[in-house]
Amino acid sequence: MTLKGAIGVLLWSAGHVVNVLALLAAGMYVLFCVAWLHAPLLDVLRVTATMALPVLGLAWLIRRGGRRLWKPAPAPSPVRRGLLAAAGVAVVIACGSLVRTGVRDYQCSVDRSRHAAGTRQDGVEHVCAIDLDRYDIGFQSLARATRKLAFPPVDLAHTPFAQFESLGGRAEYVNDIPSRLYRGFRMPDGHQVTLFEHDMSADGSRSWRDPKDEPERINGLPARLVILETSSGKAVSVLSWFEGRRGYQLWVDANVVRVPLRDRLFALAASLPRAIPACPNEPPRPPLRFDADGNPVDEPMPQVLTQAQMDAIVDGSRRPCK
Repeated sequence: MTLKGAIGVLLWSAGHVVNVLALLAAGMYVLFCVAWLHAPLLDVLRVTATMALPVLGLAWLIRRGGRRLWKPAPAPSPVRRGLLAAAGVAVVIACGSLVRTGVRDYQCSVDRSRHAAGTRQDGVEHVCAIDLDRYDIGFQSLARATRKLAFPPVDLAHTPFAQFESLGGRAEYVNDIPSRLYRGFRMPDGHQVTLFEHDMSADGSRSWRDPKDEPERINGLPARLVILETSSGKAVSVLSWFEGRRGYQLWVDANVVRVPLRDRLFALAASLPRAIPACPNEPPRPPLRFDADGNPVDEPMPQVLTQAQMDAIVDGSRRPCK
């Protein structure tokens, strides 16, 4: 084999390797976004295709160049040339979209200092579009989402939620325990509202928030309302609070100040019945300790562990619960 042919074989092989690695990375990215971040499948596939097409296009060029060096082929037919041209246009569009998205996100990150000043003025936290992705949940059927749930979710049968169109649910694991649940609804006016519950008695986790950050009240309980909005006007309003060991978040895809939904959001939160914890007689834990700045610090690991504590560390589902 000539040197030219050897280089062609190397390029042809490298193109296939890049192909396999790109497809493997795309598959893992889709799995992570859908299974872990609960992002909608179609949106994830669109973003994945935008990122993968340039790499696959480059791999195709490497393979094609290598094959021409290795085994020169006759000129392609007009139909084949048309298909290649269409594929090239698709790759160029994908590259342009990727660059445009990157530039937009970079510009938004650069402007964060200006956005922070705006937050202090109008009570709205101006964010980048990517910051709202966390609130775009890919729902499953509610029966599937609650099949192995580790806690009884609040009953919505006698609340205004029962009048909304159900979009399904999604369970989430903490310490290998399905202790979180998202439920989505579509309101009659078309807005989408999501109810999130986290039963910390089921997984043993804890959460703390500065009381100064909770000026609102839900049935007498401290609460916080955060409005997130992008420069394009897309917004999410998040109301969050704790009831004992149950953490709640309720959000709607709108700026509830600009769109008059604030009172309705608070009414929905107040309509929830009392939660039934998964572990009503949870063994008491030491109170939180705070550092000099007033921030909570992790409690030290005990020098001696009981067998029950060891079992709970290895398998969170075996955490003692009376």
